[in-house]
Amino acid sequence: MYRAVLIVLLLVLAGLQYRLWIADGGWAEVHRLSEMKQELNAANERNEIRNDALQAEVDDLKSGESATEGRARSDMGMIKRDEEFFLTIAPPGPTPKPTPNDSPAER
Repeated sequence: MYRAVLIVLLLVLAGLQYRLWIADGGWAEVHRLSEMKQELNAANERNEIRNDALQAEVDDLKSGESATEGRARSDMGMIKRDEEFFLTIAPPGPTPKPTPNDSPAER
């Protein structure tokens, strides 16, 4: 009698262990899904950073022509049609050397 009960309990235990470790919904699948979740979270973070950068670029482009015009004037020396361009030249003499604390705008 005890032997039959022991065999049944061992079979039940073996079935539960199989379900816990191997079957669908077991620890193996939980571990696999956890790793997949971590990979997806990392991909989402990368995509959010990329989206934020693209949104900032779109906002800059939507802000109007003034930003583009200002950049074209300062960086490329462009002027509008029917404008007059005046080039000022520094007088001859020693040119002051910039100090490390000077910003490019102050030069």
